[in-house]
Amino acid sequence: MTPSEQYVADLCQKSFLPFWNFPNPIGKKNKELCDVLVICGNYILIISVKDIRVSSHTDKKVQYERWVKKAVEDSAKQIYGAERFLKTANEVYAKNRTNKISLPPKNERIIFRIAIAFGSDNTFPLPYGEFGQGFVHVFDEESTSILLSELDTITDFTRYLTDKVQFLQGKYFSMPKESDFLAFYIQTGLDVDEKTDAIVSDGGLWESYVASKEYVEWQALLPQSKIWDYMIAQLHDYHISEETSDKFRNEYEEAIRVINLESRINRIELGGILDNAIQRKLSARMLRPLKGAKHCYVFMPLTPKNWEGKENELELRCMVARMENPTIEMVIGIGFGSNGDGQDVYDICSHYIPEMSEEFIKHAKEVQDELGYFKKPTFSNSKSYRKEDFKGFGLW
Repeated sequence: MTPSEQYVADLCQKSFLPFWNFPNPIGKKNKELCDVLVICGNYILIISVKDIRVSSHTDKKVQYERWVKKAVEDSAKQIYGAERFLKTANEVYAKNRTNKISLPPKNERIIFRIAIAFGSDNTFPLPYGEFGQGFVHVFDEESTSILLSELDTITDFTRYLTDKVQFLQGKYFSMPKESDFLAFYIQTGLDVDEKTDAIVSDGGLWESYVASKEYVEWQALLPQSKIWDYMIAQLHDYHISEETSDKFRNEYEEAIRVINLESRINRIELGGILDNAIQRKLSARMLRPLKGAKHCYVFMPLTPKNWEGKENELELRCMVARMENPTIEMVIGIGFGSNGDGQDVYDICSHYIPEMSEEFIKHAKEVQDELGYFKKPTFSNSKSYRKEDFKGFGLW
């Protein structure tokens, strides 16, 4: 990999985690498909990176045109070619040409095309949009770093890309930097008068946002969300290995993928709830589904008291949680604690139950009555677990 490709791959790995981030995958005729491929759920990010030095031509216009052709237009061609190949494939090979990367079902894929152009010293205006076969997002080194740092979950990042494309349709747009549009996006939610047909700024929006009280308050909330990031990585490392059977690998990866799709704002709430459950030494906590979610969580601290039957207890608690939440389709149970030898242990189970049979409800009710699981649940607003009660999950 070139230094610029490695830089982007490292940013993607940090933001989207290594198990859904694939540098230099292999495509048609055993050749490199693109520089980075990110796959999580139905999302596919095709990323091409070009590091092109500006020519020494004395005419600035010629410099710009030559740079755009090599740094942007050639990236768009590579991205379009990769997309054509992916439309015919159900899987691709990783860089090592041994491991296979499964792709989501063809009719469910949501593809984003991203060209990252280095070499202009962030001084050239970046073209973007339609290059012949679909919208291509174009970023330089500075904007790539800011975007992947601020929108560092797959859900937040892809939502931004989607909202931007929809918002700019039919509008004249002029801003010096992508980060200025990001600040505009964060502060306005793109909620502007529908008659607006032009968005123009001479810059400085990002710098102004970073200096604002709003940004400082947001940054103060982030540490507790990192619990969620840490837990995802630990769950994956603990349960997914070369020895994991295909059956359990698929089950674990599906559950971890759902967990990874939580947005940053959701992770703030979930991290606080998880931390609170640990601090209060609860036997378990059932979390009602967040707004718009079709899944809910059961958190269960692992202790010497429940260690022997921890897997069975987590399964049964998930069953009761499904009964108690009739609007959802999936329950994810997460057990966490120590094995007594100073090693962290993470158990996970998931149940996809879109419809409950009478027999299932009867059995879940019997479990609840006999074992008392979530028989008298208490309800709290998740926002009550924000940073004032945050104890750091032992990480800070």
